Amino acid sequence: MQVVSSKWTMSLKLLLPTFFFCFMVGITAMLFVSDLEISEPFTPMSARLMMLSFLISCAGIYYLLFFRIKWVALDPEYIYISNFKNSYKYTFDSIAKVEETKVLFFNKVTIHFHQSGNLGKTVVFFASYYWHYYLKNNPAILEQLLHTTAE
Repeated sequence: MQVVSSKWTMSLKLLLPTFFFCFMVGITAMLFVSDLEISEPFTPMSARLMMLSFLISCAGIYYLLFFRIKWVALDPEYIYISNFKNSYKYTFDSIAKVEETKVLFFNKVTIHFHQSGNLGKTVVFFASYYWHYYLKNNPAILEQLLHTTAE
């Protein structure tokens, strides 16, 4: 079995949001609880609302970019997908289409399935170097994925 998702997957999915949002929620709560003495152009309420809107914006950006990413591994017969809580095994025949796009510094791979499974109808992961390396060294899998993408 070869892991083809990025080494950053766990950090982006679990560690970054845990530390960032704990820190930011703490600062936002502190701003709402404490008495603020702020000079002009801001009022205490506008400072609180700006911090709250920043927190909500960061949560939205995180949701759009990183919330759906999964851990993915391949072997000659199956594709293994994990959401860090449960792991599932799928056959290559269940894949309808594979799309790859560039997002920030990562190659985002979206796998579309014929039918909705335990993780939904689509799975998104950030590919590592091994994604292309594994497919190049296993032409049967690459041909099967290209065949499903062409249909």
